[in-house]
Amino acid sequence: MIIMFTYIQIIDKDAHNFMGYVDYEFKNNVISMTLVRGMRKLHRINIPLSDITDIMVEEFYGTSRISFIYNTQKYIFLNSGYGENEYLIKHLTKAVKA
Repeated sequence: MIIMFTYIQIIDKDAHNFMGYVDYEFKNNVISMTLVRGMRKLHRINIPLSDITDIMVEEFYGTSRISFIYNTQKYIFLNSGYGENEYLIKHLTKAVKA
């Protein structure tokens, strides 16, 4: 099991934002995320990969940005480390193809 760490922004349908960091892992066709602020864990989110829509990979100010929609919320991941971006893309796109 590999646990990754990156910056995330979550925007809901009412334009409420969460901006901060997240630990995430893929297990049993689910992306499991723990939102963190500093050393404090805020909330755990489990998203079945089969329920994710609108995956987008794009360049954003010289770095990669990966986003998807789940349950009327947009999840945006910004690359923050070596290999993290490729890891996230690989697992998300594999789920879409399945």
